[in-house]
Amino acid sequence: MWGARSDLLSEGNVPIPLKGQGNPLPPNFPYRGEWILEPRIFLYVPDQAQLTASNAPRFTASLNDNSDDWCFGFDSEQLAAALNITTDSLFQANRHRELTLENVEASTPDGEMALIKRYTFRVGGSEASLSVKTLGQAGSA
Repeated sequence: MWGARSDLLSEGNVPIPLKGQGNPLPPNFPYRGEWILEPRIFLYVPDQAQLTASNAPRFTASLNDNSDDWCFGFDSEQLAAALNITTDSLFQANRHRELTLENVEASTPDGEMALIKRYTFRVGGSEASLSVKTLGQAGSA
């Protein structure tokens, strides 16, 4: 099912370069957190309203899905749990560039128009993969 590697990827076992990693999100941004890859992928802190709004797990948030300035974010609590570290450790690792994006795999052969992408992150010896399904207005994992 997993086809092409995304255009974000480098060859071999070298982590994907993360431009702007650890930079804070803009003050007018609808989420609190930091960039993992500016201006596309961010790490956010879910607020209490987001936590109680639904019983369904929500691992990602997306903005401007159908425009040129699209971006999406990973819930810091979910990613930290997957990596078996605290959220504080996750943000510290992001700021110190110790959080790496090891791989992105797409569910389509060429990676274009993929409905599901699997993102593999690493901090130290811990590695976790989260699959993101595009739902048009929001993603879930």
